[in-house]
Amino acid sequence: MTQRTRTWWFWAGFAIGIVTLVAAALRLWTRYPGDVDPVSAGLALVGIVIAALSWWQTQRLADTDVPAATILLTRRVLAEEKAQRAQLVGGRGKDAVIDVDFLFHPTGNAVSARPCGNLKQVAAYFRDLRAPRRLVIAGVAGTGKTVLAIELILELLDNRQPDDPVPVRITAASLDPDVPVKDMLARHLTTAFNLKPVTARTLVEAEKVLPVIDGLDEMDETDKPGYGSRAARALRALEDYEHGLDRCSLVVTCRTDQYDALAADGAAPRGVARIDMKEVGGDKARRFVQAVTDQQDPDRWRPVLDALTGDGHVLAGALNTPWRLTLAVSVYEERDPFTGRYVRSPQALTEFADEPSVQEHLLSLFIPARLAATDPAGKGPTAEQTHAWLAVLAGYLRGNESRPPFHGRVLSSTDLVLHRLWPLAGERPRVMGALVALVTAVPGAAVVAAGLFLALSQTEIVDGLVPGRTVGALMLLWLPAFVALGLLAEPVRAWREVWPTADEAGPRLFRGVRDRKSAVVEGVLGAVGGFLAGAAVIVEFAIDLPLWVPVVFGLLMGFGMASGRSGESGHAGLREGVDPRAVIRDDVVSTLVSALTFGPGFGFMVGIWFAELLDGLSIVTAVTAGAIFGMSIVASWSLLLSRRYLGLLLSTRGRLPWRLGRFLHRCYDAGLLRISGIAYQFRHRELQDYLAAHPMPSSPDPSPLGGDAVTTGDGPDGR
Repeated sequence: MTQRTRTWWFWAGFAIGIVTLVAAALRLWTRYPGDVDPVSAGLALVGIVIAALSWWQTQRLADTDVPAATILLTRRVLAEEKAQRAQLVGGRGKDAVIDVDFLFHPTGNAVSARPCGNLKQVAAYFRDLRAPRRLVIAGVAGTGKTVLAIELILELLDNRQPDDPVPVRITAASLDPDVPVKDMLARHLTTAFNLKPVTARTLVEAEKVLPVIDGLDEMDETDKPGYGSRAARALRALEDYEHGLDRCSLVVTCRTDQYDALAADGAAPRGVARIDMKEVGGDKARRFVQAVTDQQDPDRWRPVLDALTGDGHVLAGALNTPWRLTLAVSVYEERDPFTGRYVRSPQALTEFADEPSVQEHLLSLFIPARLAATDPAGKGPTAEQTHAWLAVLAGYLRGNESRPPFHGRVLSSTDLVLHRLWPLAGERPRVMGALVALVTAVPGAAVVAAGLFLALSQTEIVDGLVPGRTVGALMLLWLPAFVALGLLAEPVRAWREVWPTADEAGPRLFRGVRDRKSAVVEGVLGAVGGFLAGAAVIVEFAIDLPLWVPVVFGLLMGFGMASGRSGESGHAGLREGVDPRAVIRDDVVSTLVSALTFGPGFGFMVGIWFAELLDGLSIVTAVTAGAIFGMSIVASWSLLLSRRYLGLLLSTRGRLPWRLGRFLHRCYDAGLLRISGIAYQFRHRELQDYLAAHPMPSSPDPSPLGGDAVTTGDGPDGR
């Protein structure tokens, strides 16, 4: 159940409990005069109200505990960035990290440092900056700006002091420059790290977040963004964002030419230090290739190594970044899964005429090479299917670069978030989501309508009076009838609520003892309430049922109440690493568990009442109808995310796979995608642009001749 639904049920149950207690006290007072003290009963009632309000206030204070929330965010950011670092280097260990050099430019921020450095020195350089610490990491495409930003984040977290802010990496393309920075940061903490909105807002207000804006150049489709561009507006918003009386500390990564254009137009932030990443020289490229390739046969790569260190050769410029070196190694280290022989020879790289041909050739073979390395048995999608499906997503992201705001929101040109991917199919997912909401609401509304019809059909007025049992049945029906109206309104909400609210953006984790206690309290209250209600009916109407029956159904109801919280807090992926599929998966699992536990428990509690108040209605039928009503409530008031995601899958038959989340995670495991928070992103922008421009894969190598083959797939001239 969602936070909104759970809150509604809490206060509805609280109000019903108060009314029940008052009615019971009055009944006992009138039936046993002198034995019941109404003053004591009233004081007890006031005590219950105070206890409930105190519990609510305790929960509120726990959610705004700054030190605890900071530690929680630190753990989650650390887990995510470690996973991203391991994925970006391909799991090859330290040898796969090219320790690129860069130049320090302490413009506007005095610092005593050498004019150049390497990967291990960036954190110390950042700490030596004068507050507010503001750093721009610039470089050409593929030089490893994201890797450097991740390395900086890990170093800052590893030696973080209690008062230091937590560095949080945010994809620039997902930013809306028109949203205030505080709101943007709070929304990101809620959606990417699944913090409660009040907790996220508390951390932002306490200035515990250091924004690391990754890929500023990806906000605009031009290489020379002007003063009015999205990137420039985002920089001005960050410039105006203050921590106390000072400007906020920040880190920005951007391509060199785009940042130079922004600086020339006066859009660059003030007081920043700058790092310019250098291209990989021939000697470093040679050492990297030697470190990560099979040196049992050093002659395989000798032509490439000689070309890298030679003067004026095409490969010296084509493989001058870590990304392209990784491409080359991935493609030419591919082996045949049956013979173990190499599929192609690196010598083919030396036969291309220009740098673009080398780049396109490597990108065309990257997908089959990575799939062959991670799925040699071929159990997953083929390389052709993978290329075609990823091309659909890449084309969607490219279209977002020039698309105007969609229903008031700027769509990201880099992020693939499962529950926000539905605009790919236009408005059809919204329509289908509303239809699914209607289908799940109909059974609950039908049960209420049948109960009302049965109660009215048995109404007989004798001497101007209506039998008490009929009056009781009609009185009990008012709450289900009220709920049924809400169920029927759910399809309208599913259509009108274009973007789910922040607290419905995904599940949240049991953050510690206080959350486990909350789940236990709600479960115990639900179990006790269900048991007492069932036992009261059995005693009142002398029903021939053993007391273990209400115990079982009470436990079911309690478990359903507790599972609503565990579903909202549930994916443990954020403890060990990030899994963007958990948002949708936990939503579905939570809804099913709550429906199959809360529904039968609620059905027993309500059904046996109506079985005794309505003639001809058996207990089995009444309890079954009540269970259907309870399950319909849970299913209808579940998150919009699952319904919208289902609408996307139904609307993209033939274009995307049924198990889209599983497919994207396979691509992540294969090194084709990376993860940022709860978003998948293409491993590199060059791969995304290539797939968007080539929706169908090129023809495979004509004659894979193993280790002695000189096959390129596209021909030596790249055509």
